[in-house]
Amino acid sequence: MKTLKDIGEHNAIAALTANLKAVGDDCAVLSQEGSLYDLVLTSDPLIQGVHFTPDAAPEQIGHKAAGRVLSDFAAMGAEPQYLLVNVVAPGTENVERLEKVYAGFTTLCERFDTEVVGGDLSEGPAFELHVFGVGRVPKGTALLRSGARPGDAIYVTGPLGGAQKSGKHLTFTPRVTEGKWLRECGFVTAMMDLSDGLATDLRHILNASNVGAEIESDAIPLNGTVEEALFDGEDFELLFTARSEPAADCDIPLFKIGSITSEPEVLTLDGAVLERKAFEHFKD
Repeated sequence: MKTLKDIGEHNAIAALTANLKAVGDDCAVLSQEGSLYDLVLTSDPLIQGVHFTPDAAPEQIGHKAAGRVLSDFAAMGAEPQYLLVNVVAPGTENVERLEKVYAGFTTLCERFDTEVVGGDLSEGPAFELHVFGVGRVPKGTALLRSGARPGDAIYVTGPLGGAQKSGKHLTFTPRVTEGKWLRECGFVTAMMDLSDGLATDLRHILNASNVGAEIESDAIPLNGTVEEALFDGEDFELLFTARSEPAADCDIPLFKIGSITSEPEVLTLDGAVLERKAFEHFKD
């Protein structure tokens, strides 16, 4: 009998979601009859020892828990509306620390006009936050991973790499405003957020769109090294493809790093095929 460790995170997700009816990638997008909007739903866990260390500032833990879910909405060009947070903690958890976690959580939500409307508290062996989000997007306009075509340009919205080393993974700003603008401007063909590293996440677009890509290391905006940008993850910038150049009066930073090719799922860096190497849950 196969285990999660045998097949890995991505194969497990594919198997478990094979028969789901919702359309979407970073979020589930559900059509609502008679409404001008599609319903957008997402969820994300944040687990001590996996996503943050015990000595992380509690306000930053809350910020990251909310930010990961808000980044999912940004990846679809959606407007977040409501969040619920379930807390799992041992009985020895410090209440003051927990209050500071909530303060960091709600401060970021307020910045994006998103209401925290409920949740639950349960005892468990480790401190965990499980966040569920509800949002919306004008009907039929959600940005998916499957629209990239040969000749499209590839962009990111900010510097990549070294997020764990610099602490950015705890303090990043989810690109909700940028995601909405990119949806409204109409030139984006595919989009997602960068949580697992440029090389891994770009391959998700290539797989969904049945295309390839070539990127140039000199064009990648960096916070760290090229290696870190490709494989570290947790940058939470947006990665997207576009058929035309952004408008000259674009008021958000956009960095063109390469282009889409017709070779399905072949990713090259500076002309050489890029190796597959990235963090994956359940894999060593």
